[in-house]
Amino acid sequence: MAEPRGPERGDVIEFAYLWAHERAAGLLEGVKDRRCVIVAVLDGGRRVVVMPITGTEPAHDDKIALPGGALGLERPSWIVTSELNITRWPGHDLRPARKPSGAWWRYGRLSDALRRRLADAVQAKVQAGQAKIVTRA
Repeated sequence: MAEPRGPERGDVIEFAYLWAHERAAGLLEGVKDRRCVIVAVLDGGRRVVVMPITGTEPAHDDKIALPGGALGLERPSWIVTSELNITRWPGHDLRPARKPSGAWWRYGRLSDALRRRLADAVQAKVQAGQAKIVTRA
């Protein structure tokens, strides 16, 4: 029997994302399930780092555009590159994909070019101390 597929960098998932401003307001759980992208896999796959995807274009420059129709997104969307959640895998905040691809929790995977662009953006934000990081249990 084949091993179940684990998370990989660039996978797009459905996740109860907890924004930094929600954590600052005392919330422990995200108020909305949303598409997110896994930007790093830690501790042999026991934890992941995710960034949120939004369908409302952020007013700031900390974003990477995704075209409508990509990864099951009905309209153009953006990856917010200034926010990160670090969480257990698979955690209680992971949701089933509505139209899974390759695993029950996966919509698909970013292209190699987008993964490289996202990795560069994450690295720049973290090194500059500008990333809002929310660590989840």
